[in-house]
Amino acid sequence: MGTASVAERRGLHQRQLLPLHIGATVGPLGSWGLSVIFHQLTVAFGVDRAALSLAIPAYMFAFAGAQLFSGSISDLTSRRTTALLGFFGYGLATAIAGLSWNLPSFLLSQVLQGLTNAFMTPILMATIGDAVEPAQHGRAMGIFTSLNTSGMLLGPLLAGAVGPYSWRAYYFVSAGWSVAIGLWLAWWFSRYAIGTQRAASPDRFTALRQLSEALRQQTRLVLLLAGVAFLTNAAGAGANYLFGEYLRERWQTPEQTIGILLSLYGLAGLLVGPLAGMLVDRLGIVQAGWLGETGMALALVLLALAPTPWLFGLGNFLLGTLTIASWAAINTLAITALPEYRGTLSAYVGVAKFLAQGVAPSWFTPLYEHLTPRAIFPGAALPALLTLPLLFWLQQTRRGAGQPVPRRPEA
Repeated sequence: MGTASVAERRGLHQRQLLPLHIGATVGPLGSWGLSVIFHQLTVAFGVDRAALSLAIPAYMFAFAGAQLFSGSISDLTSRRTTALLGFFGYGLATAIAGLSWNLPSFLLSQVLQGLTNAFMTPILMATIGDAVEPAQHGRAMGIFTSLNTSGMLLGPLLAGAVGPYSWRAYYFVSAGWSVAIGLWLAWWFSRYAIGTQRAASPDRFTALRQLSEALRQQTRLVLLLAGVAFLTNAAGAGANYLFGEYLRERWQTPEQTIGILLSLYGLAGLLVGPLAGMLVDRLGIVQAGWLGETGMALALVLLALAPTPWLFGLGNFLLGTLTIASWAAINTLAITALPEYRGTLSAYVGVAKFLAQGVAPSWFTPLYEHLTPRAIFPGAALPALLTLPLLFWLQQTRRGAGQPVPRRPEA
């Protein structure tokens, strides 16, 4: 029996999960400010836009690659140890980013940030899945996703506030936040004794064989879910690193205003996330996913047509709103499809999600520089539309396996 089975009987309330939900802000807080200080870093390191764009895949490929094993480590050993390693390690990696003196040292810090973040976000998702009743999974993932997205609000706001004085301060503050949350989580794991026990199996090799067999039996489901996660992040966040450049070059928008406008994406997630989780419980995962993905494509069209910076900000708010609906659905499925190995499946979703962001510059930077800056918006809408048939096949796969898409139980 895996670690999840012990914890599921706890049935904690949402308020008791506060450090787990707040912990979801740490990763995006320490990375999403890059779009605001992007120009400062090109000047500080004496490089062009294309060279600094390497920071995106450096972070994302490391993040995605490490998630191939971080979730399984937490399933087979301890959520507590895995998560604390991630939070304290991320604090150190983010401090190194603040100390960077040239592009190679900064790229190294981004790799370290990505590696350590792989032991934070997916492990928190799995721990929440362990800690709440199944009927509350949609709501819990809505809240978690909203707080995770709020980090995308806080990152640009923090960078916009301190960036004009020192881009290094952005990373130092983010590092301190990671360590503080790590200390809070250490207390939480000790208080509730969830995720602190190793999986009860005859030996590690047996547990690993059981995990491999479970994944083999659900290969199609895992691949479809990963495909949806990849395309959703390509649409919802793939081009976002260029939004600041777009605002600066089209309207000469100042950095403080850019920070505010970009933070609206995260604000939408913070406000809408809990409602999105309830929508998942009410409509079903696939139906909520269809609604979110279609809305994302429309919001990206609005961004391309925006005539002023503030209307662009409104479009960014709408993009954040519809993206959060999509992720509430995807994350709920990630923690329910294989309950005994939700850490592994949550991490695999993260692999696909951030692999998309890692390859995004190879798609969006050429569109921006060689076609037209506006081309990044329809270029991002396309993957959102491509998720629609995948969601349909995903629904059919779960039904064929005798696992209907969960809905909210009748009261």
